[in-house]
Amino acid sequence: MALSPPYVSVADGRTITTSIVRALAVVLAAFFFAAIFGQLGAALLGATAPLDASTTPATVYAAVNAISFVGFLLAAVAYIQVRDDRSLVYFRTPRLSDFGWALVGLAGILAGSLLMGVVVQALSALVETLFDVGVETGQNSIITQGRQNPVLFLYMVPVALFFVGPAEELVFRGVVQGLFRRAFGVVPAVALASLLFGLGHYLAISSGSAWTYILVASALGVVLGAVYEYTETIVVPALAHGLWNAGLFVVNYYVATTGATLPS
Repeated sequence: MALSPPYVSVADGRTITTSIVRALAVVLAAFFFAAIFGQLGAALLGATAPLDASTTPATVYAAVNAISFVGFLLAAVAYIQVRDDRSLVYFRTPRLSDFGWALVGLAGILAGSLLMGVVVQALSALVETLFDVGVETGQNSIITQGRQNPVLFLYMVPVALFFVGPAEELVFRGVVQGLFRRAFGVVPAVALASLLFGLGHYLAISSGSAWTYILVASALGVVLGAVYEYTETIVVPALAHGLWNAGLFVVNYYVATTGATLPS
């Protein structure tokens, strides 16, 4: 298992600079390729970008999202191939225990989400008290769109498992966290990669206060980063991430189709 000392190990200035620049470049490339692939996917499937769930068939909407995340995979794989740096990403043949650790990660994400929800509520109340400004929790655009066409949530389940989870984890935990680990050690790497992961979700927000959504996404990233370092395989956080997103889609489908309410 990983997470052995040193948890913090600052490298020389050149390594720090190149690691930061390369990590940011990979993230920017991932979003750039995702946008290009999304546009191409929409064009090939006869859809108009940006997609609107009220007019776009759910199958097409989900397919375009899947295609866009191929761009994320391309950015990470291209970096690893060009730099010939396969050791950057922890990977090994999956073991049965990895599925157990993925469930542990899933439970950790749930706990972290609940805890961060309390923190966000407290901070929102403080902001409202100090500045007399209402704070609305940020909403993911796919969740918002899915409420207009609930069947979309079901089509997004395999997209979450086979595209979103693996693609985002390969970029943020595999490449980005790997680069930061070399520069700063394990703990700072997890924190910095999680912050970038949270900030990256700014583009997914359709309404509400961005900082609330970014905080929750960053907390999710910390859990995934920790379980990745401990298990030393990208498979575990990719599976945990995919299961979490898939679970959110299933819950939102249930709520949208039954009128049920979730506990606040």
